[in-house]
Order: sequence, then structure tokens, then C-alpha cells
Amino acid sequence: MFLWILLVLSGLALALMFLRRLRLTRQDLKFQESLIEEELAEEEALEEFEAAQIVEEVPELEGGVRKNFLKADLLFSSGNLEEAEELLQAIVLAEADHLDAHHKLGLLYLKKAQFAQAELYFSKLVNLKKDPVYFSNLGAALYQQQRLVEAAEAYQNAIALDDRRAERLQSLAQVYFELGEDEKALLYFEKASRRKPKDLELKLILADYYEKLGRREECAAKLEEILVADPYNEEVKARVAGL
Repeated sequence: MFLWILLVLSGLALALMFLRRLRLTRQDLKFQESLIEEELAEEEALEEFEAAQIVEEVPELEGGVRKNFLKADLLFSSGNLEEAEELLQAIVLAEADHLDAHHKLGLLYLKKAQFAQAELYFSKLVNLKKDPVYFSNLGAALYQQQRLVEAAEAYQNAIALDDRRAERLQSLAQVYFELGEDEKALLYFEKASRRKPKDLELKLILADYYEKLGRREECAAKLEEILVADPYNEEVKARVAGL
């Protein structure tokens, strides 16, 4: 009989311990849930605060986006880059796909020699619209950072869309020249020269390349073309005589 009483008491004690642990576990879970809720609330409050700070830092666009872009463009043209930058930044925040504002910011950062920033805006532009001007300016930003392979790709994309601009062809030729790819450089210098047949500097570059590659007849012919336009060029005369 005594043994049964002990067993019953032991069972009751175990049950009480189980219930107590269960209650503690539930309390712990509730505590953890409350912590998570508090953390989420803090994160939301922080995000709202940061958003408010951003809004405060950006000047309000009075008069609409178009009017402010024209004002920014005028500031840029007059050399007031700081004010132009501030206004253009406000415009792209107000209108995330404003192509002209992105483009003007890219040009502004090129002018300020902040080439990584310029690259950022031109990269956004080529994702918004496949335009040869945007690709060409992206190539310029990459070239200034000496990222020549990427610059060549950007110029190639520009030329694939529009190969009429000699400067674009010449820029790609220059990139290939610096990469040591003489045949590709020569190809694009030739294309550029065909677009600018009166450019004597390009003709001289081609003459140098032909001579470098052992194509002496083509070198001599290109030097003769220069003499037709500039018959008193003593340096070119001496080179022709040497050939």
C-alpha cells in the first residue's frame, strides 16, 4: 500500500515538473516572438527614418521634372557643376527612368574625372535603352579607368548600332592599339579614316601602322596622300624619301 502511495506521489511530481517545463517553454517561445516583433518594428522604424533623411537631403522639385531638367542643363552648360549635379540627382530620384538626366549625370562625372560614377550612370542607361551614344560614353568611362577589354566591348556595341561616327571607330582603334592588337587597331583606324578622308593625323597613324606591319607600299601611298594635302610637310617628305 505504501509503495502505491509512493508511486502515485512520484507520478504527480513528474506531471507537475512536465507542466512547469511546458509553461516555461511556452513563455520562452512567446518571449522570442516578442523579441522578433520588436526587432522588426525597429527595422521598420529605421527604414522610415532613413527614407525621411533621403527625402530631406534631396531638394524639392518645384515646377515639375521637365522644367528642372532644363534648369540643370543650363547650369551644366554654364559650368556650375555642383548645382547641376544636385538638381540632376533629384530628378533621377523623382523619375528613375529619366534618360536625359542619367546621361547628363554621366557626362558631368566624366567632366569631373569621377569615372567610376560616370560608368554607373552610363551602365544604367544602356540597360534602359540600347543607344550607340550611351554605349560610346560607357566605353569612354571604362577606358579612363584602363579597363580596356570592357571598353572595347562597349565601343563594339556602339558601332554595331551605328558605325557612321569616325570618332567612335577611332576610339575603338585606340583601345585595340593599347591592348597590343595591331590588326584590329589598323582595321578600325582604316574605317575611321574612310569616314574622315581629310584628317591628315589619321592618315599619318595609318602610315605608321603600315610601316610597322611591313606594308611599305601602303605606307608610301598614305604618305603621298598627306603630301597632296600638305605639300610642304618636310617630315613626310623625308619619310617618303626613306621608303
